[in-house]
Amino acid sequence: MIKSKRLIATLVLVVFTISIFFAFSTGGSEKAKAASKKVTLRFMWWGGEARHKATLAAIQAYMKKYPNVRINAEYGGIEGYMQKLITQLVGRTAPDIIQIDVTWIGELSAQGDFFADLKTFKEVNLKPFEEKFLKDWCYSNGKLIGLPTGVNASAIHYNKDFFKKFGIPENKTWTWEDILKTAEMIHKKDKNYYLLNFDATVCYYLLKTYVLQKKGGKWINDDYTMGFDRRTLIEAFTYIDKLFKVGAIQPFSESAPFQGKPEQNPKWLKGELGMLWNWTSTFAANKANIPSLSMTMIPIMKNAKSTAVTVRPSQLLAVNKLSKNPKEAAKFINWFLNDKQAALILKDVRGVPASSTAREALEKANALDPVITQITSEALKRAAPPENALSQNQELEKIATDVIQQLAYKQLTPTQAADKLMALYKQKLEEIKRIQSK
Repeated sequence: MIKSKRLIATLVLVVFTISIFFAFSTGGSEKAKAASKKVTLRFMWWGGEARHKATLAAIQAYMKKYPNVRINAEYGGIEGYMQKLITQLVGRTAPDIIQIDVTWIGELSAQGDFFADLKTFKEVNLKPFEEKFLKDWCYSNGKLIGLPTGVNASAIHYNKDFFKKFGIPENKTWTWEDILKTAEMIHKKDKNYYLLNFDATVCYYLLKTYVLQKKGGKWINDDYTMGFDRRTLIEAFTYIDKLFKVGAIQPFSESAPFQGKPEQNPKWLKGELGMLWNWTSTFAANKANIPSLSMTMIPIMKNAKSTAVTVRPSQLLAVNKLSKNPKEAAKFINWFLNDKQAALILKDVRGVPASSTAREALEKANALDPVITQITSEALKRAAPPENALSQNQELEKIATDVIQQLAYKQLTPTQAADKLMALYKQKLEEIKRIQSK
């Protein structure tokens, strides 16, 4: 009887051991099979040469680490990027991994449900990202649309050699009046030189900034009304008009080929334009072309109701909801933004990393440009509240830049420009409200 019991116990143990072996063996083989599964991903982004080169190097490093994954790069400039992306998303031909701008979230979300919710992927580690930063900028309708590539701040890029030529101190804290006076002085000394490398889009940044510093609040209210009054808008347009009149800005008739890409203007590259209103995330690319480049803060008027200093994600990396390999796409994004090796390859080509893990890796290696670090830190201290989606609407921006161009070509006075913009805004906001209320 005892022997029978021992025999039964031995058989049970053997069966159990075999079961465990096969369980582990099957699990291991399934994991190995998953790891060896050939996967092809498409990754689409925009940027300058420095960003392209670093991103391609990071992709190569990832494919070496994961030989079963192939990533096809699709990259270029910002011009036409959004229109191309919308066409692909609507046509269901968009890449797996997509770089998007935070200002597009509202419009893209209105067109359809295109992106996966990254907070649902176990492949993504959200801990290195500041929770408030994600909530302020990266969500739409409760979904985490994308992860921030970096912390981006509005700033002035300036050419130190240009400043030296005209005796302008580098550590200057700029006011709006200083810009007018300095620009007039420069252009009187040499008609070939202009202080500001501004196109219509940059003038739109200036317009919004001036109005918000004067008035406070929002550019566009959540109830689809304008957050500014006629008087303040006329004052802002009058300031821009003065910039053209004193020779602060190269005439648009000359700089028109570089609308939307002022950093490619030959006069800027030759050192004949002194300052460019841009972003900290583009500094590395611009400095690659102009080694004497540095940065300073945007002007802030005395007793400003808002600093209007924008601090936001450089871009977001999103996963196409229709991707055949969404987990692999999410896994790559997590590596790209959180991995130390990736951080040391990418450095600051998308600004100071938003991931604390990546940021700490760069700080430890002394691989962050101190100018970018300093300006980003200053901007964070003075940052205005995040803009709402309506204030970032691309159709409203297009209306404003068209009006600014008419002002620049002397087709409109500042008062006429203000009245036209308000009339067109009223019409467009009513249209947007109808569409978004459906």
